[in-house]
Amino acid sequence: MTDNENIIVLTDDQGNELECDYLDTVNYKDMNFVVLYPLDQDDEEGEVIILELVQNEEGEEEYLTVEDEDLLDEVFDEYMRVMELEEE
Repeated sequence: MTDNENIIVLTDDQGNELECDYLDTVNYKDMNFVVLYPLDQDDEEGEVIILELVQNEEGEEEYLTVEDEDLLDEVFDEYMRVMELEEE
């Protein structure tokens, strides 16, 4: 049973919803990114979703898709580095 406080529901342009477990927020190059784990995947897949976290004009948090594959890799590497430090 998962703790519902860490569940984030993403909705795409077609209205499809995807439930994700919130793993962490990573600050990288003065930007904030959220790392999410989709709950609909097999345990063997283990893929995460990384989205940029920004505040809109109303001051609400929004998640933006990151198109830059290199930036995604860098943010993921930073996330893994932070996780390793926390485990020590």
